[in-house]
Amino acid sequence: MLGGLALTASCMSGIAVTADAPATTTAGNVSPMTFSLMTEGPADACGARCRPLIVASGMITADTPRQFQTFVRDNAVQGAQGAVVVLESDGGSVLGALDFGRAIRRFGFATTVGRVVERHAKAGARYGELVARADCQSMCTFALLGGGQRDVPRDARVLVHQIWLGDRREDAVAANYTAEDLVVVQRDIGSIMQYTVEMGADIELVALSLKVPPWEPMRALSRDEMRRTHLMSAAETAEVPSPIKTVAGPAPVVADEDDAIVGRGWVSLTRGGQPAVGRTHPLTFEGERLGSFDLIIACGAAPDTFNLTYREIRSSSAERGLPRAVTRIALMIADHVQPLKIGASGKKARRGEIESVASAVLPADLVRPLAEETPASMTLETESTGNPRTVIRVGNAGFGHNFRDLDKSCAEAQHAHPAARVEAGLHPVAE
Repeated sequence: MLGGLALTASCMSGIAVTADAPATTTAGNVSPMTFSLMTEGPADACGARCRPLIVASGMITADTPRQFQTFVRDNAVQGAQGAVVVLESDGGSVLGALDFGRAIRRFGFATTVGRVVERHAKAGARYGELVARADCQSMCTFALLGGGQRDVPRDARVLVHQIWLGDRREDAVAANYTAEDLVVVQRDIGSIMQYTVEMGADIELVALSLKVPPWEPMRALSRDEMRRTHLMSAAETAEVPSPIKTVAGPAPVVADEDDAIVGRGWVSLTRGGQPAVGRTHPLTFEGERLGSFDLIIACGAAPDTFNLTYREIRSSSAERGLPRAVTRIALMIADHVQPLKIGASGKKARRGEIESVASAVLPADLVRPLAEETPASMTLETESTGNPRTVIRVGNAGFGHNFRDLDKSCAEAQHAHPAARVEAGLHPVAE
């Protein structure tokens, strides 16, 4: 059974089997984890109950467990009553996080999610103020399990995602995998499952993480999920997470029917006799395949513009029933949000499928950063009543050299025929 999980539903947040940065949203803690010690305060608020706060911030590496044990020994924290490890981390090494969590448990410390801000009392005494607004992502979730008592404040977030091979995280769909890769991923999933049971948590915590592939954003656990899986020591009532709104869409176009895009990653295409680049990508929600979509970028009608076409086929399932028409599609490149205008979204001839086509005109300055040596990221969001909201991060494998060739072709065509419209197979939809 695990053999099917390793690459289609493997475990945590953009963390890789080696120490690695998260695939999606991060708190910016990409430096290796460091430790510091503060006493909770102010003393007139907590008095004799002021706790030692062990601040643990940054990425978890293979050296983190050893560094943590050295820190505890050098600061004589072992045996300190009420000591709490305060975690703020984007995750990191699988085995490093598990050993870190075991070390926390051996020392008898509690854990929480947050950050500690240094303050000074009127008399000049230094103390630490625990601030709850912080993230514990990917393998940090399992380090959190190490606490004998565990607390997640309401302003804090715990986010999970699958583990993946670090050097193939950026475009997992386009990457190649060997039998040895499968062995590594399955081994680490087994280690996480064993550790979760060992720490007294419910295996559902692993299952929730295994749902989310690396091209989807990390999934924030609800209060109810943290309670059910014993990630939090104290029981709380269930809570429904707030939905995230997407943006509306601009001017649409639809593409001619062409042959299917063949290959993984971005490839060069011809559409309507004009050059283009495109790729196919799975459409998933928490790892469940809903269908697939094609992205095609072709020369725009005006200089320094490109036409983007999005075509999606969404299938039904016995549990969800028939899919519904998509009402919103948005493209995000770096920090820019570009709505797409939907030209059509309706049932295909085959039963139980919805085909949606949308498009946008993109300025060249927005697209070209995707082809740089350190490329910008591209994310597609869809939203509609009755369908899961999808957020898919699209990798850049093959984009750089194929797009540079396209960019050159578009510039040459525009220079040769400045008054001509370069349609590249894209036609405006009648209003």
